[in-house]
Amino acid sequence: AVVSTQSGHYAGLDKARGVLKKITGLQSVDDEVEAIKEVIDAETEHSSHGIRHLISKIASNKPVQRAILIGCSLQCFQQLAGINTVMYYSTTMIKMAGINDDTTAIWLSCIPSFCNSLFAIVSLLIVERLPRRTLLLSTLFGTVIGLILLGGAYYGIEATVAPVNRLVDLNSPYYDPHCSAAATNCDGCVSFTKFNCSFCSTSRDSKGICMLASSKTENLNCTYYTADTCYSKYSFTIIVAMIFYIAMFATGLGTLAWTINAEIYPMWVRGYAMSLSTLTNWSFNLVIAFTFLDLSNAITKYGAFWLYAGITSVGWIFFYFKLPETRGVPLEHVEKLFEDRPR
Repeated sequence: AVVSTQSGHYAGLDKARGVLKKITGLQSVDDEVEAIKEVIDAETEHSSHGIRHLISKIASNKPVQRAILIGCSLQCFQQLAGINTVMYYSTTMIKMAGINDDTTAIWLSCIPSFCNSLFAIVSLLIVERLPRRTLLLSTLFGTVIGLILLGGAYYGIEATVAPVNRLVDLNSPYYDPHCSAAATNCDGCVSFTKFNCSFCSTSRDSKGICMLASSKTENLNCTYYTADTCYSKYSFTIIVAMIFYIAMFATGLGTLAWTINAEIYPMWVRGYAMSLSTLTNWSFNLVIAFTFLDLSNAITKYGAFWLYAGITSVGWIFFYFKLPETRGVPLEHVEKLFEDRPR
């Protein structure tokens, strides 16, 4: 590392020259060394004046503003792509798909975590071989497709679960105005968590009744009874769509949001900008984690994932027009990248 001393000299400069010669294969690296020294001097000057001076400098520097906007947008759309609904609520999502056994659902919930780790390694292996911009845009498009497939899987499941018998005797002890009168199928019945509804039928495929979960079932032929999930022969499509979605996300936006953020800021603002982008990431993480279950109840499970797909599509359009290629650009030249190409 090259460090500026109080006397104006640069410690480690000779060693830095040697490293640069090995990396670049050039005999003379004077231009590169001078660029590094300029960056170090600017960073030292800004750090000595405090945060107010730094913010003032950012406010007057359009290229840095563009870089911060792109960096924070990467972190924002990373969360708005819905990844943590899958990671945090994977067990719940699998049970929503009709997997009623708790042990099976828990084991299946390990699949998203395994896939996320596996394809993060894939991203690590290819990130230096492909242009950042190309890799991000292609996998982000795949992420949109994955979200559409997830929504489609839930839509297909909801369309094929057992229907509710709406012709229930109003004087029946099993009749409830909220449960019996509103639901059209098993999924709609058990989704009424506010009223604690349950579904009862002679088999998991046959028409049944929607009633309060507290109702006694001794006198009913409840061969199939559920208060949280419904059977569907298409439940496996959730797992398939989930694997595809995570593969696209982890290979691209999951890792590249951090990689690109580490490359697009000049040294003098890098620490502050990285902190701001990280704050953006966790803020939207919190929003998504808090709203998913309520959102899925309000606009249906498939509606929630299609909404995430629409938001991620907006992100793809934004990055297509605004994100420059950063692969191979030295940190000391990154500010010029945004000056020359403010896309």
